[in-house]
Amino acid sequence: MSTVPVVVRHAGKKYELEIDLSEPGIVFKNQLYSLTGVSPERQKILVKGGQLKDDADLSTLKIKPGHAFMLLGTPGDDAQPPAVVPPPKFIEDMSEAQIAQETKYPTGLQNLGNTCYLNSTLQALRTIPEVRGALNTYSGPPTDVTGSLRRLYSGMDSGISVPSSFLSAFKARFPQFAEVDNRGYPKQQDAEEAWSTLINLLRGSLKSSSDVSTVEEYMSGAFETELKSVETPEDEVKKEVVPFYKLDCHISINTNYLKDGILDGLSETVEKHNPELGRDAEYQLTKRITRLPKYLTVHYVRFYWRRDTQKNSKILRKVVFPKELDVTDLCTDELKTHTVPVREKLMEIRKEEEDTRRAAKKLKLNAGAAVASAAAEIKDAVTPEKKAEYKEALDRVVKEHLDPSAGPGSNPSGLYELQAVVTHQGASADSGHYQAFVRNDAEEGQWWRFNDNKVTIVDESKIDALAGGGESDSALILLYREASI
Repeated sequence: MSTVPVVVRHAGKKYELEIDLSEPGIVFKNQLYSLTGVSPERQKILVKGGQLKDDADLSTLKIKPGHAFMLLGTPGDDAQPPAVVPPPKFIEDMSEAQIAQETKYPTGLQNLGNTCYLNSTLQALRTIPEVRGALNTYSGPPTDVTGSLRRLYSGMDSGISVPSSFLSAFKARFPQFAEVDNRGYPKQQDAEEAWSTLINLLRGSLKSSSDVSTVEEYMSGAFETELKSVETPEDEVKKEVVPFYKLDCHISINTNYLKDGILDGLSETVEKHNPELGRDAEYQLTKRITRLPKYLTVHYVRFYWRRDTQKNSKILRKVVFPKELDVTDLCTDELKTHTVPVREKLMEIRKEEEDTRRAAKKLKLNAGAAVASAAAEIKDAVTPEKKAEYKEALDRVVKEHLDPSAGPGSNPSGLYELQAVVTHQGASADSGHYQAFVRNDAEEGQWWRFNDNKVTIVDESKIDALAGGGESDSALILLYREASI
């Protein structure tokens, strides 16, 4: 049994929690920090043989279910508020400001020892409703990775922010993320590796309502690849359709924009055996997209292995990414016949909506409060009825140009809007700090910033500053969603 329930008594209060015996003592201390506000360096936990040390091997302490610990120590002046479920509050007893505050902020995740890479990944993944829905219907073991993720996301809806059970299941299933340094402290990991590992796992464990893999349906695209011999061009060109779950943005000294880096990865020279020549020869490999997923992941290939430092070093170059991404030029000509008419109709509708909003704003600024009601009428021209009319018009175009092989989880327009960003701060993948930025759909121009368990609001201009150019926050993973009206 790796995880056991225990009781911790501190300052007249009793806390019930689970601890992972395969983790070092510092992880247990971080759990207590999130519950009590007592930082690890101020904690005194008595165990057999003395006080619990940060690098203690919990598995050697013979801790049994229900074991009671006594925690001594007080929060410091800089202590953060405990990340626990607050006591019940009733709407009728709260002011409007308190109600807004209580319901406005989503739940962050406590750092349990260099777990920011995983916390940021989980926050970005949580923005996909179809994944959340499939998790809610998951009927597998509640303690495996998928079951633990289901319980974690459900707990976050209630304000629970300590991912200890999920972390234990994740590290047990994927031991490469359980590495520790020579002090027994968990090592920093690569958020992109964690993302890809989770996506690959969920691809096999989550099913949509049509009994198809949720990841396959909503997050996978397809390439048509062409392999042509450079030295014997008269040879037959080999074509193949292969799935993909992310697009890579390769970064060179000439890469300034996201699309440049993606295009670089869609054409490359490879070496393989040529039967006509009887030896290895160069081939030109080109890729074009034949299916676009509803949710598109783009990975900045920022890390590379340096032999001299023996580290995954970081490419610091600034590479600008758009909040609205058009990937039409990455598609096959066949797919373009389906997406271009839908894209044009969608852009036409969105322009009409934007023109209406601008007209309302201009009228309000020029005329002042006296005609605020008139401005509101213009702004409200995009009524639910008008929205329904737009949707009906767009649906007609989609139906007319539908690619029957694409499936319901595809993107019919080729247009995307940015939904979440996972960033890295530092010089290498093995150090630094990861954060997640998530679009706040309730307030235009606002984003949520998830710095582990600290959640704040940032202006949209902050997102533009995540393009890189130094050791500060640089985009590593971009999650785009299908553009809509």
